[in-house]
Amino acid sequence: MKIALAQLNYHIGNFEANTAEIIQAINQAKEASADLIIFSELAIGGYPAKDLLRSKVFKQQCNEAIHQIAAHCKEIACIIGAPVTNSDPEGKELYNTAVFIEQGAVRNIVKKACYPIMMYLMNTVISNPTSVSTASY
Repeated sequence: MKIALAQLNYHIGNFEANTAEIIQAINQAKEASADLIIFSELAIGGYPAKDLLRSKVFKQQCNEAIHQIAAHCKEIACIIGAPVTNSDPEGKELYNTAVFIEQGAVRNIVKKACYPIMMYLMNTVISNPTSVSTASY
């Protein structure tokens, strides 16, 4: 299996530019015979979206972008980060997810379950400095 990693410069809330760059990366990965392309966390809407995540329009644009991108994933699979509205009446309203796209359709959505590393550091290392250790290489 050949995997392509796409590290792009996303713009918060600029769906037109982000989607175009993502589709361009997908096409480049297909030309390189990749089977799967992986994008970063919250790639579709840009990171960190902060207050925009409360906007109904922002969430709709994320969903529309996912479907536009899926249309370009017929010969390649894709994992891309996006905020996704919870359709279940229980739980949070919105999740930070990894969306798996294959054969032109969303096949699976995995909700993020871990803190970002900075939150971990702030909650453990910084609040308890005696736990800090160093490593030599």
